[in-house]
Amino acid sequence: MEQLELLEVELKMIQDNIKRIREFQKEQDNNKYKQYSSLVVGEFKHRIVALKQRLTLVSKITTRDLF
Repeated sequence: MEQLELLEVELKMIQDNIKRIREFQKEQDNNKYKQYSSLVVGEFKHRIVALKQRLTLVSKITTRDLF
C-alpha cells in the first residue's frame, strides 16, 4: 500500500529531525548566545503537520483496500 509506505517514510524523517533537534540543543547549551529561532525547529513543525495530513489519508484505508 503506497500510503503506508509514505507514512513509514514520514515517521523516519520525524525521527531524524528529533535527533537533529537534540544535537542543536546540545550545541546551544555550550554557546553564550541563545538562538530563539532555528530552521531545525521550523522543519520539525512542518513534519508534524505533514504527519497529521498523512495520518488523515491513512485513516481512510479499509481492510478491503489491503487485499
